[in-house]
Amino acid sequence: MKLVTVIRTLCLLLCMALTAPSHALSYDDIQARGVIAIAVYNDFPPYSFKDENGNPAGIDVELAKALAKGLDVELDLRWMTPDETVEDDMRNYLWKGMNLTSEDGQRVKADVMLRVPYDREFAMKRDDIGHPAHELVHMFAPYQQERWLMAYDAAKLDRPQTAARFMYHPVGVEVDTVPQFFVTTAYGGRFREKSRTYPSTPDAFQALNDGDVSIVMGTASQLEWLHHNNKKPQANEQLTELAFPLLGRSEWELGIAVHSNYRQLAYALEDIVMTHINNGDFVRWGERFGVDYQLPERFRPKPDVADEGAIAQTP
Repeated sequence: MKLVTVIRTLCLLLCMALTAPSHALSYDDIQARGVIAIAVYNDFPPYSFKDENGNPAGIDVELAKALAKGLDVELDLRWMTPDETVEDDMRNYLWKGMNLTSEDGQRVKADVMLRVPYDREFAMKRDDIGHPAHELVHMFAPYQQERWLMAYDAAKLDRPQTAARFMYHPVGVEVDTVPQFFVTTAYGGRFREKSRTYPSTPDAFQALNDGDVSIVMGTASQLEWLHHNNKKPQANEQLTELAFPLLGRSEWELGIAVHSNYRQLAYALEDIVMTHINNGDFVRWGERFGVDYQLPERFRPKPDVADEGAIAQTP
């Protein structure tokens, strides 16, 4: 009887060990282990994707490499499949973990997650019962300011300056994005008839190349990357700024997130980010992928006061 009890206890302990979460690690643990796990979005050019040779590439991949090098540890890239919201992604990859991609059933977590919103209102958000919605996540180190942009077929129309063009020309947008919400609901749904929804911005851009749509709305970095890599001969697509009423926030900042218990890790990573902002690496990474990289406004060079005065006096 005692032997049976012992066996049952050992089996229980073994099951608990096999199903225990793979915890995110602190700064000291990462240094001791010599590896940092950084989560980036899968198939999300120009931020994080695999090139034609199957190698990790993109702006966020370059940042992940720089963070690992700055800590003098090896990099373990964790490819994220986006859930419905960024809150779901932070839960899946930072504080709770998920076992959908593990072979042994363990919950897989990352130590760091890139490309999360850096916004005070978002960080201080409350849930339905008034508790902090993101109390288990620390968001810090903004490293990019993203914005909306528009690509259009210059052979079919002049540069769109008002949203009225959306009533007469088909517009391609990615599903479940702000542009999709805009073209299907703004101004009483007047643009809905001409809206075309695609699984991704690259798919919408391909439709522009194929002549199925005349306009594509999306994030600036993605459209700039697509424009830079457009292989179609005699392509007529052009890019232009997009700032229409009812579109919501036209610019937003993106940063890094860790579990809220690991502030020491966050401080170390923030120092590394600042080094690469100050030495111009982010801008160079953007240029490598055809992106006009925009740093957060606080890190941009301020115009010389004397130059501003000279401009003001110009008749």
